[in-house]
Amino acid sequence: MSYLTIGIAIGFAIGIAVGLNFGIIIGKKQKPWSELTDEERIKRKILIGAGLIILIIGFITGIWQYYSY
Repeated sequence: MSYLTIGIAIGFAIGIAVGLNFGIIIGKKQKPWSELTDEERIKRKILIGAGLIILIIGFITGIWQYYSY
């Protein structure tokens, strides 16, 4: 295995671990969707959309770096 594939595997593992930890920590303080006000729902939708866009950009960048190396 090359150093690139090892680095990618380690990066994925670290990203998953950090993401799960943040999700658990932040998720404990969240209210259920049915208890949110309209303003809170809009903010949550914007945050979810921004997170998805960042995830897609990161995925595309990772694939681009993998194939251009």
